[in-house]
Amino acid sequence: MEAGVLSRWRRRSMAAGWSLADDWWTPEVEGVVKAVCGGCDLSHACWALGAARAAAGVGVAEGMNDLAALFAVTGAGGPPFGALRSFAAGWAEHSFAPLGELHCEDPLTGLVTAAYLRTRLAQLYRGTAKGTCLVAAEPSAPPGELAERLATALNLATALRRAFPGDETLALLGPVRVGAVTRMDDGLPAKVARLRDSPILYGRRPRVRVRPLPKAYGQALALIRSMGA
Repeated sequence: MEAGVLSRWRRRSMAAGWSLADDWWTPEVEGVVKAVCGGCDLSHACWALGAARAAAGVGVAEGMNDLAALFAVTGAGGPPFGALRSFAAGWAEHSFAPLGELHCEDPLTGLVTAAYLRTRLAQLYRGTAKGTCLVAAEPSAPPGELAERLATALNLATALRRAFPGDETLALLGPVRVGAVTRMDDGLPAKVARLRDSPILYGRRPRVRVRPLPKAYGQALALIRSMGA
């Protein structure tokens, strides 16, 4: 049964436009098939497959389409959210391996969490937040499909890192919203322009807002909460 599922999955993925025909098979592929057919730990198997796809240079969207092909040939419909998220987390962890030393990071994007950002703001406001701002980026229109939302979050995180490669605090503010706490200096306009010009999905550019941090810590927390939707 597993061998039949494996061959049907490969054919379906090739027909859907898989770009690396010779590199499709990997031991992790069989692990996912066993998990689907035998009721094993699907989350772990999908995480391992995501890491393997990243190692092979496969993009996260193409990898998710490939995973969806497996569920299509088994008659299970679309892959469950947990499977897609585990795949994306494995892909991201391998792609952003040097970021593993960060604490309190989101496992999907590698950006710091909103909880850590609040801690960072508390440290900042012990001194002064004057001359500091929050740069937030999100898609101009919300992505529809789950795979698109996950791919958008990953691409936004990549664009944010490229625009702000210094010591700025880079955070995941919402499911498809990222932000940087940074100084309002002469270099900021160029960084914001680079972020605005970054393609995040299907060639679309993000919507970017620059918000100076308020005078009070409580107001800054309210600003972060308003960005979390």
